[in-house]
Formats: sequence, C-alpha cells, structure tokens
Amino acid sequence: MNKENQSTKQLSAPQADALIFQAVRFPEIIDNQTKDLTFKLFQRLKLIDVCGQDERRELWITAPRGSIEEFANYEEYLEDGEVESREEFDELWLSEYSEPQKWYLLTTVIYKEIHSVFIGGKLVLQYNPEPQGQYAYDKSELVDWLIIAVDKAIISLKLGEYNENVSKNLPYCKRLGKIVREDFWSILPEEKETYLKDIEPNEIARFVELINEQPTDSPVLRLQEITAGLFFDCCRLGYEANRYVGIEKSTPKEMYRRLADGRDEGLLKLDEASAKAFDTWFHDKARYGGHPWEVCRGGNSTHISLYAHHDEKGWWLTLAGSNLGRLVETVKFYLALVEHSLPVFLNDCREIAAMLTGKDYIGIVPEGVVPCYCDSLFPDEKMFTFMNLPWEEPEKVEMAASWYPNRDVRLV
Repeated sequence: MNKENQSTKQLSAPQADALIFQAVRFPEIIDNQTKDLTFKLFQRLKLIDVCGQDERRELWITAPRGSIEEFANYEEYLEDGEVESREEFDELWLSEYSEPQKWYLLTTVIYKEIHSVFIGGKLVLQYNPEPQGQYAYDKSELVDWLIIAVDKAIISLKLGEYNENVSKNLPYCKRLGKIVREDFWSILPEEKETYLKDIEPNEIARFVELINEQPTDSPVLRLQEITAGLFFDCCRLGYEANRYVGIEKSTPKEMYRRLADGRDEGLLKLDEASAKAFDTWFHDKARYGGHPWEVCRGGNSTHISLYAHHDEKGWWLTLAGSNLGRLVETVKFYLALVEHSLPVFLNDCREIAAMLTGKDYIGIVPEGVVPCYCDSLFPDEKMFTFMNLPWEEPEKVEMAASWYPNRDVRLV
C-alpha cells in the first residue's frame, strides 16, 4: 500500500486491532517515519483541552466492523481447526465484533519529553529521546489511522456533536456505573447462591442484629489482660467456625502457625501463659516489619486480620476482612468471637452487613480495567467490590444499573 493512499484509508476494527496487538509488543518508536507522524498526532491533539497531569488528553475514536474477509480467512481457520463450518465462522466473527463499530479510548501523555500513546489503556507508542534499543519496525500505519480518527473527532467537537454522540452511543461495556447487589442477584441468582453458600440465613440475621448494636469506634467491654495463649485461642474460634481443613487435633498455637501469615515478629516464641510477656512484646517499639495480626493468610486485600489493642481501660480486639471472597469467613469469625463474649470491633461493619444482605453497590468498570483496587474511579463513594459488565444477561444489568456521565471533551 503506498503512503498517499494509506493516509486517507479508514481501517476496519479487525485491521486496527491487528496493528494495536503488534504495537503493544514493541511500543518504542525507533524509526523516523513513525516518529514524525507521532509528533504530528500530538500537534493535532493540542486542540484538545488537557484532562489530567502530564498533558493527559483523551478521546473516544471508532472503527467500523468491516467485512468478514477483513476479520479472517475462512479457509485458513477451517484448515487450522478453529472452526468446523462457514456458519461457525460467521458466528465467531459476530461474537468478536458484535456492533457495527468498535470504540477505542485514545490517551496521550507527555512526561519529561517522553511521548506516550495508549489505546484502551495499553501502551502502543512511545517516543523516548533516549531510546532503549528496542526492536524497530514501522508503526506509521497505526499512527496514520489515529491521525485520521483524531481529525474526525475534532471536526465533531467543532460542530458540537462529539460529546452527545459519545453519551448516546458509547457501549455500556466501556462505561463506569454501579448496581445494587440485590438487583444484580435478581438477574443472576447463581451469583447469590455461590456467594452465600457457606453461611446460613440465621447467621446473617444474627450478624446484622449485632452490627446494629456495635459502637462506632471500639467495644464497650475490655479484657484486663491478654496472653499469647488467649490470642491463639481467639484465632482458634475463628478457624473452627470456618471449618478450615487441616487443623483437626491441632493446638490453637499450631493452628495459628499453619494459617497465619508467618511473619509473627516473635509472637510464637512467647510464654503462652504470661500476660507480662505479651504486654512487653506488644509495647516493644523496636518490633517492626512483621504481620503478626494477619491471622488468615492472603494477599494485600484478601487476608483476614485480628488486631489486639490496649488503652487505659484494658485490651480489646479488632477484626478486619472486607474482601468479597473472604467476607463470609470474616463474618463467621466475628460471630464466634462475640458468642464467646470477647470484646471485638469489626472494621467496615455496616458496609459488610450491606454486602451480605445485598444492599450495597457493586462498581461497574470498563472492559480492560481489572475489577480490583478501583476505589479511585469512585472518589465520592465507598465501594468494596467491582466488576466488568458480565457476559451473561448484559442487557438486564445495563437496565438495572446506574451509569455515570462521561467526561466531556473540550477544545482549547
């Protein structure tokens, strides 16, 4: 294809996707032709107002679905065993490109002279004044397409049509929204069944009752002393309530050794019967770097912690574990401690109760965004769980959800 014709050609979505796939593997710009076109792209985008740090600019661009021949070669797919019939090939095409056009979020940033271009959150082009010697290949066709798409978007902005078009036509799978968990469960009841399979309705009711009575900062009652043995026994109550495998015939200390994080900061070496030994260890300011309170091992946000606290009134415990995957375990742990009259405070208790009864919101994040650690996308709301628009019953979820308005793009 000669460059004169290429500069006016609108790529189809499969063609654009092929170029994006290759560019993600080798985003660094080495050749001069791609470099010149990339700077031309950034020059065009100066007409767009920035929307963040490092001269961040964003635009939604589109590519038509194109013909099935642009998607793939039927004979090759048939020979390779990818499909078994023409009908199956057609279905595969329409499953991957179900809409007449595909939307892409184009993002550009400039940081210390490094020019970066992202499509759908993936780095596809980057110019660094000090190249790292990456494999060089011509990515000018991709940049040509981006320039054409940006020019089209700028014309639409000047006509006052761009933001309205995005608002009306951007697919829900690309949007930010939220849905009441109870509504989500009514659409996909198997999600509720899986979620609550290890807890009984009477346990949920008892938990909600207790949470309604819990003070806002710490328990009213206190223990006058704590020993390492008592702390291990508190852990035992939670472990046994959850029926963890492999703790049968184990002592509380052995259970803790098996199930806790492992970085106990010397807790396992204390005299289990000595309140003085625990007090000295607890107040030792030289102790640092461990995770003695991580009593149910997990990742950064998937563990369960049981903390000991001390003030002028005495000792109490705080339980923490609001990750959806461990929520039921946390609740059963809490119930076991309360039923044994131990002074325990549950962090995020009302939010956990809302999650357990389906009264909370699930944040819906765009496809391509991993649905965890997404709090920053919902700065004015407290949500603990997130998801992408599901494959099952997406239309029903779209109707039941609340959708946030898209950020308007403005010309400078």
